[in-house]
Amino acid sequence: MNKRDFLQRFLFENAPVRGEIVHLGESYQTIIDQHEYPPFIKKLLGEVLIATILLSATIKFNGRLTVQFKGKGKLKLLVAQCNEQFQIRGLAQFDPDLREEEVLAALKNGVLGIMIDPEVAGGRQYQGIVEWQGNSVAESLEGYFLQSEQLPTRLWISLNETSASGFLLQVMPSEKPELYQNDWEHLVHLTNTLTDNELLNLDNSALLKRLYVEEDVRLFEQIPVGFRCTCSYQRSEHAIELLGKKEAEDELKTKENIIVSCEFCNTEYVFDKIEKVIKHQGRHKSTK
Repeated sequence: MNKRDFLQRFLFENAPVRGEIVHLGESYQTIIDQHEYPPFIKKLLGEVLIATILLSATIKFNGRLTVQFKGKGKLKLLVAQCNEQFQIRGLAQFDPDLREEEVLAALKNGVLGIMIDPEVAGGRQYQGIVEWQGNSVAESLEGYFLQSEQLPTRLWISLNETSASGFLLQVMPSEKPELYQNDWEHLVHLTNTLTDNELLNLDNSALLKRLYVEEDVRLFEQIPVGFRCTCSYQRSEHAIELLGKKEAEDELKTKENIIVSCEFCNTEYVFDKIEKVIKHQGRHKSTK
């Protein structure tokens, strides 16, 4: 993780509106380099990663928040996950002949969802289906928060080849609509002047001063964000146990090893007949 991988919250002292800014550098590069993604898939995965982090920062929970798209066409899967420590990972799966101009139609024909998995046993799980709106994942998530949570929310996301940044505005929970509407519309109007270059490169304090020159804004401390995969030897061993002892033994009769691969980070856990494990990292696999 480097100094460009962090989240900062802010709020307006004189309006019931809060905000967040997230920047990804090294962690974004790590995730998009784990598979051989074309540029338009890197961009799309980056957008989902940024949205997932921003949404995670709006709630208090111990566990993992997942934003996931499942499709029946050439775009098979988009998934980004973030836990309460803002450790992230992401994955895209697609047919090799998928073209950039086909992506929007593929997204509209699939299912987009938000899931929360609590860390503690017995904790309440949550799953919500996001209705597709507009021409982006961000617009659809905005509509979801407005309709299901009654929280007006706006997302701005910018990406280039080396980094990704996001900006969120949201009305504070429990506020009555008649109390925030004018403030909300005013702040959204100001934020719509935000450029990609400013969001990607401008210092957060300077960015807020540029956008809200006449507003009283409180900017909180930076929170580190970084890549971390949850795969492990123990999880891989459990996967083999689920396969069954006899099935595993039959597999080893014809092969020297059983290989369990993590789809997210490409780490391979290799089990031999005496249950030793060898760990291989950083090897590209097909995303098909």
